Amino acid sequence: GPPPPPCMCIGWASASSHDLIIHSSQALCFDTAFGYWRRLRSEPQALTMGILYWQLNDVWPGASWSGIDSASRWKPMQYVVKRQYNDFVVQAYETNEHLEVFVVSDMPLPTTALIRVSIVRLTGAECATAGANNTEGSPVVWTAAKKVQVPATNAAIVFNSSVSELFGLVPDCSYDTCYVTVDAEADAVGPVALQTPKLRSRADRFMMEYKHLKISKPLIQLSNIEQVTDTVVKFTVSVAGDASLLTYWDSDLLGHFSDNFVNLAPCSSVDVEFKSDQGPVTTTEVISSLTIQDLFDAQSDLYTPSAAFQA
Repeated sequence: GPPPPPCMCIGWASASSHDLIIHSSQALCFDTAFGYWRRLRSEPQALTMGILYWQLNDVWPGASWSGIDSASRWKPMQYVVKRQYNDFVVQAYETNEHLEVFVVSDMPLPTTALIRVSIVRLTGAECATAGANNTEGSPVVWTAAKKVQVPATNAAIVFNSSVSELFGLVPDCSYDTCYVTVDAEADAVGPVALQTPKLRSRADRFMMEYKHLKISKPLIQLSNIEQVTDTVVKFTVSVAGDASLLTYWDSDLLGHFSDNFVNLAPCSSVDVEFKSDQGPVTTTEVISSLTIQDLFDAQSDLYTPSAAFQA
């Protein structure tokens, strides 16, 4: 008989990238929904501050919509849930061609926050100029900040601008080459102030679908690797001149990270702790077990992230 048709199976690398897209889509969906219900506290007819959802975890292995798998490892969704339910959250959304920025606070007293809105280029930044503003090559091409009032146990809109007018301030930026990031730092009040004096939050808003963004392969680096305790390892993840979007690090060790599933702007970094659930771990065991994927990987195919690490 005729030879069998060529195998159309998805290879392991592509399957891993497919998994990232599936988990990312779920996480972004929950982020959008939870953000909406959180900021509805500002609407007198709604007054919601959150929602119950299905589901938190799994009791057996298998594909599901849970945020934590049966081995207690966190999927991207769980990190999104954690961030949306922080005591202080900043949100950025596009509504009717306007960028709206909200603050949501669970603190029992009113306070103030510094809000900084920036337009950031996706690729081609020169990290030597990363601290400058309106400087050729800097990843941040426009930025503005203001102090805002944060209501107690409530939500409030603190910034509203036409997207076209905002991007009109930076003629060399387009919706597929730049994006908006909002950084917020609030003075902690109430019981939270006993733990930390400041609460920080960040929100990113892209003006086009992810698949239409003009991104390049980022150079991901690891540094400052440190043994904090016998079950906690700390390290820094940074990128060079190209942004890394929907960045997710994973380990085959049992445990979870202090932060994950983030957008890394060009020339930026994030400090991460891995907390083991399987007893003592060493820095070598944690770093050698890491894999890192992002949007570029998912669109092009999984590369071997460890080969790009510069520890």
